Amino acid sequence: MRRQPLRASLAAAKPLCAVLWVGALLAAAPAARGQDAEVDPDQFVGGMSVDGDLAQDEAIRRSFGRRDTLMDPWFAWKSELRQNTGLVIGGSYGVLWQSYSNTPPGVESNAVGHKFTFNLSYDLLNRGAPDALTFDMAVEDRRPLGTDRAPLQAGIAAGSAVPTAATWGDFSLGITQAYVRQNLFQNRFQYTVGKIFAPNFVNAYPFFDDNRQFLSLQFSTSPTIAVPLRGFGGVAAWYPQGGPGLYMQGGMFTPYSSDTGSTIGDFFGENDYFYSLDFGFSALAASGVPINARGPMDRNNISMTVWYRDPLNNGSPRANGVAFNANWLFGENFMPFLRGGWSDGWQLDRNVSLGLGWRPPTAPADLLGVAIGWTRPANTILREQVTSEVFYRWAITPNLAITPVLQLVNNPALNPREDQLWVFSLRGRLAF
Repeated sequence: MRRQPLRASLAAAKPLCAVLWVGALLAAAPAARGQDAEVDPDQFVGGMSVDGDLAQDEAIRRSFGRRDTLMDPWFAWKSELRQNTGLVIGGSYGVLWQSYSNTPPGVESNAVGHKFTFNLSYDLLNRGAPDALTFDMAVEDRRPLGTDRAPLQAGIAAGSAVPTAATWGDFSLGITQAYVRQNLFQNRFQYTVGKIFAPNFVNAYPFFDDNRQFLSLQFSTSPTIAVPLRGFGGVAAWYPQGGPGLYMQGGMFTPYSSDTGSTIGDFFGENDYFYSLDFGFSALAASGVPINARGPMDRNNISMTVWYRDPLNNGSPRANGVAFNANWLFGENFMPFLRGGWSDGWQLDRNVSLGLGWRPPTAPADLLGVAIGWTRPANTILREQVTSEVFYRWAITPNLAITPVLQLVNNPALNPREDQLWVFSLRGRLAF
């Protein structure tokens, strides 16, 4: 058993301390007095798509020890820019520190990574109308800070078959999403085409965003789906009813992802694709919510996902599978979920996850998440793995959140020397 000295752990956490210090300066205004002082757009809702990140909740948001932000002039300027030009901009900066209890020889016990994201959205046609043709783009930079590996790679190196930080990877500044989207026929038909982050559409649900919620991939995208990440593709959805009801959504993507490069040549030049079909019950139905943000915002959803991936040019075999999701909001603050999947030809072939999210009634900007999940690798030599996670997201201001996270990986499949892997994380995120 290897444990890194406390001094080294603290050194690895210095970048996170820096971003939290900056955030504290921005949060230095006096604490709000009374409930009505917090009528600010909440910066911690929405998904990992451009429009999901830019979504703003006009409801009153409070948290324990909540303070006002000093960035109100910036947000007021953004609102004026939107009204005058139709251009919507925003972004965030996040830092994540993870510490692993037991690591194989030669593997660091700490990992620190950062995320910088800048989003923009603009109506190309029919500005402000329900059937507006909208262009969205995201520019991002992700990399390790002071450690050899970013948290995404470090969690796997520590022995977990499921990444302990789903999207906290390593790539340089570039365009990660660029697509057009549109709602038609009174929002009953929606489509998106371009370079997109496919997990926004495939088996997505309200807790899939590891910038704000669960960190482990066990509880974000289904670990049994061979879903591509950032690449060219298209998605369309049909909602027959005007109110809550049945829906169908299908997608076709290139399986060859590139974080910041173009994959349109792969889509039209290679005869290999990833297909998905989601169908089920949605509480949103024809609500006008952009197709990219539907998964994160669908409070009541029961659905099934069927998917297929062609054999790849690197020799990977064809893969296919089925996954399901059920999440339901009870009252205003309590949402349990049950998810699972089966696959053939993919690295992980069985999984089941069960968990819940709870917002304190007196602090609805905060969020408590608890979940447990089981995953079986396709390689029978590897052990079945059980992952547990608990987090509490504390919204210090309307645009600054700190989230401590604790994960326990029983029988880490990629480290047979250990029976348990404890992962402590501290995540800070400043939205601007």
